[in-house]
This record gives sequence, C-alpha cells and structure tokens, in this order.
Amino acid sequence: MCEISEKWFREGEEQGRIEGARKTALELKKMGLPLDKIAKAVNFSVDTVTQWLTESPSVTK
Repeated sequence: MCEISEKWFREGEEQGRIEGARKTALELKKMGLPLDKIAKAVNFSVDTVTQWLTESPSVTK
C-alpha cells in the first residue's frame, strides 16, 4: 500500500474504534453503570465519556 493509503486506513480504523467505544458507553449508561466504570470498560477518560454522554440526546442522565 502507498503511504497515503496506509495513513487513511489507520485513521479510519481509529475512527471505528472510537465510534464503537462511544456506542458501548451509551449502552452501558442505559444499563445504569456508573461513569467511572464505563470509562474503564471502554478505555477512555471520564472526561471523554462524559462528553459522549452529554452529546447524545437519547441517553438520560
């Protein structure tokens, strides 16, 4: 693969990982898991998870 294609592939792969973690965090919140446990489960900071949860209109706080 050329250098540019590899870069795009890696960026897409990372975006997919982030989106998957975000969706998992939203589902865990719906299940009532505390924020610190959600962050640990998806391997992102509490601040990042908080941002995801506040951006999603379908999640009740």
